[in-house]
Amino acid sequence: MDRASVLIEATPSAVWGLVTDIAGMGRFSPENTGGRWTGGEPVTVGATFTGSNRHGVVRWTTHCTVVDVVPGERFSFEADEPKARWSYLIEPNGTGTRLTETRELYGTPALWVRFVQRSKVLGRDRDALMQAGMQTTLERMKAFLEG
Repeated sequence: MDRASVLIEATPSAVWGLVTDIAGMGRFSPENTGGRWTGGEPVTVGATFTGSNRHGVVRWTTHCTVVDVVPGERFSFEADEPKARWSYLIEPNGTGTRLTETRELYGTPALWVRFVQRSKVLGRDRDALMQAGMQTTLERMKAFLEG
């Protein structure tokens, strides 16, 4: 499991607003360029969305389902490509908020996903890139909220 965390001088509700803004996530992520809700009531268990991603010249779409929501505290979704659960934990901490992002792979990725992973077109050490990308995303959220 990959994990990144940051302390943000902002309220949990402000952090929650960024974490659940699927369309705006591209402002912070090195790979995600945004997303859109495709089914169900946004930010509720069972809702679906697609995420648009880019790494260099490679572009792809992920299909995601929200699996856990505790408003103001926790937001999790599972992506089909590759099979991963992404979670955001929001915890009050003094005058600010600790935001923790995790990525947990599960199951066997589809054949085409395994092919792309082995090709190294998305980086030689994908796990290290993902870990660094998570930290970058959180640092950019912090800068946005504190700026």
